[in-house]
Amino acid sequence: MFKERDLVILGAGGLLAVFALFLPLSFGGKVAAGITVLIVFMALALLRLGPDRVPPEQYLLRRVRFALQPRKHTYHQEQPALSPAQLLHPPPPPAAEKSGRRAEPLEAPARPASLAFDEVGVYPLASVFLAVVGAYFVAWLSQGGADEISRLLRTFSSIVR
Repeated sequence: MFKERDLVILGAGGLLAVFALFLPLSFGGKVAAGITVLIVFMALALLRLGPDRVPPEQYLLRRVRFALQPRKHTYHQEQPALSPAQLLHPPPPPAAEKSGRRAEPLEAPARPASLAFDEVGVYPLASVFLAVVGAYFVAWLSQGGADEISRLLRTFSSIVR
């Protein structure tokens, strides 16, 4: 039902994670920022809130609508006029009904949030993650990673001989 929404959020998270390569940080800082952004967007795409498990924006819209709507009830009640006899001798409070049953504990509320892995699927998550990792690998290669790989291969070949 919400697959397009989830794919858009995942794509935006992947794009922002790749744009983190342009931050003025060391390469490790860029990787940390990009992975953090990607994880936050993945969690946002999977997050479902409320008892009927709706996306966060729909849940917040419902909460705001409920908070802003006018209430139908008023708590202002006029007090009935009491006679002088009632003022001198107020009626006794109603006796509490005693039953042999103990009060049952309330049920624990259902989990307020869940992740919709079944609805979104693992393949879009893995695809976006691998695309971001590939972009970071290409950036690392262009910043001197190719030289590091060639040195490692030369060292390994000299050890093997």
